[in-house]
Amino acid sequence: MRSSAIAVLSGVLVSLAATLAHAGAEPASPAKVEETKEEAKAPEPPAPAARQNSAERSGIRALIEQETLKTDLPADIAEAVVFVESSYDASTIGRVGEIGLMQVRPGTAAMLGFTGSTAELAKPEINIHYGVIYLSQAWRLAAGDLCRALMKYRAGHGEEVMSPLSGTYCTRARSHLVAMGSPYSGPGPWPAGAAKSPSKTAAAETAATTNTPSALELIRPTDVYARYRQGTPAASRAFWAAHEARIHAITAAIETKWRNIASR
Repeated sequence: MRSSAIAVLSGVLVSLAATLAHAGAEPASPAKVEETKEEAKAPEPPAPAARQNSAERSGIRALIEQETLKTDLPADIAEAVVFVESSYDASTIGRVGEIGLMQVRPGTAAMLGFTGSTAELAKPEINIHYGVIYLSQAWRLAAGDLCRALMKYRAGHGEEVMSPLSGTYCTRARSHLVAMGSPYSGPGPWPAGAAKSPSKTAAAETAATTNTPSALELIRPTDVYARYRQGTPAASRAFWAAHEARIHAITAAIETKWRNIASR
């Protein structure tokens, strides 16, 4: 008898629990469904920061074009480097002290003639100036080969081995060039000055002959030990950056001399 009563009571409790659960599960109201649809139909307008970012990119592009006009480096490639290095963020600081839009190391900038502070090096116009100089040298050393030029930019002008990191770097840069619709997303290599009109090429050559410092004006590689302790990685990087800058200046002077002789 007791077992029968317990069974009946258990059945009643289960039935009551099911009824309460069913009552609590109300279907979504039509108003809520329509509200959800309206939210999906009407996305919010872009945030002011996004619009400002677009304006900042236009300003960065203008600075890049201004600097690359003095070199054989295509502006699209310099912009791709800005994208890979900093995503257009001038406040970016790298793991080993790289600064700004093009992640220029203070030691590298110093070897190219920069004498200011790290805060000044972070300024877009200064950062792009020295970044483009170093990248244009890498571009020339790589004979217009995109991946090799980027390898030399990120790992040093003396680098000859394409590491996995350099390969990934090139892939990211090339993907951005594709997104930009740039002709430099192709395999290359690209001869120096291929993308410049005759008038721009002439202007670039004139600027190069008047603005390129002579080898005597550049810091000597051994002078880096006045700022960096000899034997440290920073001193080694600075030494080779100074060496490459002097070689570039000597090469540019020789090329200018022969162009002048040939034009007579």
